[in-house]
Amino acid sequence: MKKTKTAFFGGSFDPPHCGHVMVVSYVLSCTECEEVFVVPCFEHAFGKPLSPFDARLEMAKTAFSMFQDKVKVLDIEAHLPTPSYTVQTLQALVQTYPDREFFLVVGSDILIEIEKWRDFSRIQSMASLLVLRRAGSENIGGSGPVFPDVSSTKIRMMVSRRQDVSDLVPKGVIKIIRKRGLYAN
Repeated sequence: MKKTKTAFFGGSFDPPHCGHVMVVSYVLSCTECEEVFVVPCFEHAFGKPLSPFDARLEMAKTAFSMFQDKVKVLDIEAHLPTPSYTVQTLQALVQTYPDREFFLVVGSDILIEIEKWRDFSRIQSMASLLVLRRAGSENIGGSGPVFPDVSSTKIRMMVSRRQDVSDLVPKGVIKIIRKRGLYAN
């Protein structure tokens, strides 16, 4: 039986931005992946504070809705032990979706942090790495175009200062940020 080639794209998505959308568009149009599973992390492995999970899940669903059934935003990490580790999420995905062949999407900036990841060799045994070049670390490795170095941290700061983020964040996500009063500290 032929397995569906599926990209696993995890992250905080706090908030999801144009860089994330560009990555999904590239993966679907220029790689062998037939679908993308977007997985917002429930509790960051390095203890980074995050907005409420339900808000990040709603923003991710909105940001990637244009891709229709080619992208599934999954809440799988809400049902796994915390903190969220890629290895345990990938293991759960492999068990839940045995008809998929997984590709883990990472930015080239992450390559220098691989030793910090829990059980990276096991991750590689369950999924092929799909390393994409990101501005500022494009010389480290990866493939495809150089994706912009858009930062969710910078976007949160801009929102808190009431600066315009409309060229960085999907319109529907901006509506959710305003409706929920996110990043308004």
